[in-house]
Amino acid sequence: MYKFRNNECLCYTPTGMVEQWNVGMMACLSLFILFTTGCSMLPRAISEGDDKEAQIREYQDMAVQLRGLPLKHEVAIEKETKEQLKKSMEKDLEKPDNKASVEESDLLLRQFRVLNAKQSLKELLLTFMQEEAAAYYDHEERRLVYLEEAETTNALSVVGLPGMECFVYVHEFCHAIEDSHYGLTKRTKEAELDFDRSQALTSFVEGNAVLLGMDSLLKGIPLNTATPLGAWGVKSLMQDADMSEVTEQLKWCPSFLTGAMVRPYLDGAVFCNRLRRDAGWQALNGIYDGRMPQTTAEILYPERRYLKGFVPATFAPEPAQLGRTYEKVTTNSIGVMGIALLLSGDQIATADDYGFLKGWMGDRIFITTGADGKQKRLWLSYWERPGFASSFRWRMEDYLKERFKEGSWSVQREGRLVAAVWSEEASEKKTCENQASRALKTPVTVERPSWLVSWGNDLPWPVRFPVYEGHSVGMELVGGWLLEADTGSSFTRFSLLNTWLLNVEENPDRHHFSTCFGLMRHVKDVRSDFTYWSIPVLASYLRCGHEETERYEWSLLWGILADGTDERARILFVPVWRNSKTSN
Repeated sequence: MYKFRNNECLCYTPTGMVEQWNVGMMACLSLFILFTTGCSMLPRAISEGDDKEAQIREYQDMAVQLRGLPLKHEVAIEKETKEQLKKSMEKDLEKPDNKASVEESDLLLRQFRVLNAKQSLKELLLTFMQEEAAAYYDHEERRLVYLEEAETTNALSVVGLPGMECFVYVHEFCHAIEDSHYGLTKRTKEAELDFDRSQALTSFVEGNAVLLGMDSLLKGIPLNTATPLGAWGVKSLMQDADMSEVTEQLKWCPSFLTGAMVRPYLDGAVFCNRLRRDAGWQALNGIYDGRMPQTTAEILYPERRYLKGFVPATFAPEPAQLGRTYEKVTTNSIGVMGIALLLSGDQIATADDYGFLKGWMGDRIFITTGADGKQKRLWLSYWERPGFASSFRWRMEDYLKERFKEGSWSVQREGRLVAAVWSEEASEKKTCENQASRALKTPVTVERPSWLVSWGNDLPWPVRFPVYEGHSVGMELVGGWLLEADTGSSFTRFSLLNTWLLNVEENPDRHHFSTCFGLMRHVKDVRSDFTYWSIPVLASYLRCGHEETERYEWSLLWGILADGTDERARILFVPVWRNSKTSN
């Protein structure tokens, strides 16, 4: 599946990754940072008088420190005009692999009438690239390209939000770092022909980069996306983001495509932070080295799917179940994220808007093309419980009724299996019904939980003992609000009253202890490079950086008794020490 994404900058690679961070998301992110830190803490933007490449290299060093991995290959920094960008993108889209991927994606989207007869996926992508580009990382040529500011009219230059330039480049260098260690280009090529798998891969890769970009804006204060307040901000910001502004900004683009650009960044950041909070960045490295998410169900429901070792259902229909005559069969998987975007129509929904999606266990669409060029579709899906399957069936019937008024369709269910068949021809109603009925006999291979276990996962038990093989075991009281305890091979977490009364976290990246609603705290974070402790009213201390970049500040009795920094100290507001170099 050819990838088109919505992030802070256009990031297009020969394997098909495109990203641009829109105005609404930038504004939400900036407001959260300002609320938690104050504007003075945000990194400055690169000004016209600066050596831009030197400044971008500083962001590279910051990304290496925050990610905890070296950059194993050199990344060139280059400047392009909009016209140069357009030509390079057109050239890339004509490469055999990319051309085939775009055509396959175009075919899939037309089956659901996401694209109309006058629209072309290739042209939509080119328009998107031309209008929204700010900078991008090229995986194949290992270069980070920034667009000339005079020609850039995207969110980065128009809004001018403080610190967003830092976010952009640290985010892109996260891609460069992970590419140098884990081969993102190869992984993207392996997944690009399957929509759901590709969405899952993009969610994971971009989720990491979003977290790193946010941490770069929080650098220099005792807060990052792994601390309790920062993690709450990530989850609230990403899950509850208002998509109406995004839709309005990209109103020329079908809402399904807009959602496919936006949601992987938001949902991916929540997924990645869920694991990173437990065991640090090492947990995310372990995903690259071990089992990558293969479905968006794993991204959206990590406790229900990914941490349970989920394997999606596979379908093996007989040739007769696909129709009487055809010359070619194309298959794909839509997945949880794709289904939510389809059913939402002109809006951009989340999976939470459709509760039955948590029961998704696999789907596969079969597109048959006859000798006359006409296409028919069979979409099979399997669900954890019959109730989930029934809910999806009614939703799909409403979708087909609206989108294929002049055509024929049939949606049928037997137990947990749903079969949907539709055609452009109004005269094929009976044919669709017969094919859907035959399709319900399709062999399905899946390891599903028992009815009792499935219902048990959804009941609000006052006490739970979650066990995630290879990750952690724990205990929760009242959903973790009263008490939560988790331990794994490299981490321990314990909290009372949803971290407000007591919170203890220990993993390779950080140590965190807080009590009394966070008034008494001790935090040490290796990646964000700070140490902080505070005793209510009495004293506080913060150290950031190391060696020549080290700085610190401390105070006693809110600074009334004494306070100081690495440059000066005062007692009762009377200076007692000042760095002579600073004073000069």
